[in-house]
Amino acid sequence: MENNSNISTNINNNTAKYQCSSKDHSDFPAISFCQKCEIYMCSNCDSIHSNLCPNHQKYDLTTTPYNSSQEIFTGFCPKENHHQIKLDYYCKSHIQLCCAACIAKIKDKENGQHNDCDVCSLEEIKEEKKEELNKNIIYLENLSKKFGEKFQGLKDIYDDVYKEKEELKLYIQKIFKEIKNNINIREKQLLLEIENQFNDVFCNEDIVKESENLPDKIKNCLNKGIDVNKKWNMKNIELNLLINECLDIEKIINEINIINNNIKKLDINYNTRIRFKPENEEIKSFNENIKNFGEIYQIKNYFNYTFKPYPLNITINEKRQYQISGENDTNNILTKTGPDGWMGTICENVLDKSQIYRWKIKILKTQNKHIMVGIAPNDFDINLSDYNNCGYYFYFYNSTLYSGPPYSYYGENSFLSKLSDDIDNEIVIIANLKTRTLKFIINGEDKGDSYKDIPEDKPLSPAVILYNQNDSIEIISF
Repeated sequence: MENNSNISTNINNNTAKYQCSSKDHSDFPAISFCQKCEIYMCSNCDSIHSNLCPNHQKYDLTTTPYNSSQEIFTGFCPKENHHQIKLDYYCKSHIQLCCAACIAKIKDKENGQHNDCDVCSLEEIKEEKKEELNKNIIYLENLSKKFGEKFQGLKDIYDDVYKEKEELKLYIQKIFKEIKNNINIREKQLLLEIENQFNDVFCNEDIVKESENLPDKIKNCLNKGIDVNKKWNMKNIELNLLINECLDIEKIINEINIINNNIKKLDINYNTRIRFKPENEEIKSFNENIKNFGEIYQIKNYFNYTFKPYPLNITINEKRQYQISGENDTNNILTKTGPDGWMGTICENVLDKSQIYRWKIKILKTQNKHIMVGIAPNDFDINLSDYNNCGYYFYFYNSTLYSGPPYSYYGENSFLSKLSDDIDNEIVIIANLKTRTLKFIINGEDKGDSYKDIPEDKPLSPAVILYNQNDSIEIISF
């Protein structure tokens, strides 16, 4: 068995590999460390130790982070080259474990760093940390559920934004080639500004990569917390080890919150759009101002969901306006209050042909899922029209498509999964009038456009049709 100073020397080297503590195996790489025995073990020693001391706390050095630069917790003060004392105290001021030498009354180069701090024994902080651990476990359990849903479509959102960014860059490059060499410097400036604004308003690829690993990180932290909680009252476990594990969990939660805050701006600013000026009709006349040519600017995908006058047996909640930009984050709730029979309503506002619109439908209450959502000509007569012949819809009941000309679908297979019987389904509608397409994403499932080459002869607006009495849906922010 090594003495404490030797252990510290190995630990503080921060190398990726450690050597076995056995004199006979000193040239063998260590694969584990026993916190109780304070020894490093090769594969041979580890096998013997596991049989003799099955309840000792071991660190597997072959897995991350112990095969990198992270120090191993030995239970002794990190300054143990000088102190060689166990970590039996907790500094509330610095939120860390410390030893008797650290809190000594006499302060010199190696002692007394915490003599003016709020320090307590591990027994005193034990219940507080255990209570905090239980709260963190609940917090991580909730996070695990939320992040699993929240980031399911994050990569798809980023790809969509990235595609639009690349299309915008190609457009700018085409313009600058026509203007030739005298705008090369300005071209580079604008391309760089595009990258900066997209990274600033949305997020860069690194944040997306971090978010992809975030659910696993949360689950691993949660599992670690549950494991520590199970060991809390075990007699053979050092208390300072448990407290240190609690501190590790708190650090990981801080890292999770930082990543979460970094990616929030993608959801918040997703409906912000960045554009390039001047437009095509102005291009021929700007050569005189070539030095200051061009501006990267942003527009909002702004849309008011203000419904047209509707039949008496459909009601809309008091908050009648909803903006997809989120600036006025109010919701529309549509409820069928009259007897069974198809009734619909349509937005007064017309969808701009140059924009991409996204909105979500949440089922609040339904008997048989006899609900259709989609888009329709703005002159659609909600009182008299045959709903199956007017507009482009997704039918909740059997996950089929219904539309008027030129498709004239009556129960056409949508190839999308059917909605479950509960009301926690999420239907995302994406109307891209630039490409004349309409897409329905059911519970995160994206199988491409349901409608293509939608006619441009009439202005289009979001539309909703309900059949059963008391069925209710909500248009919610995207």
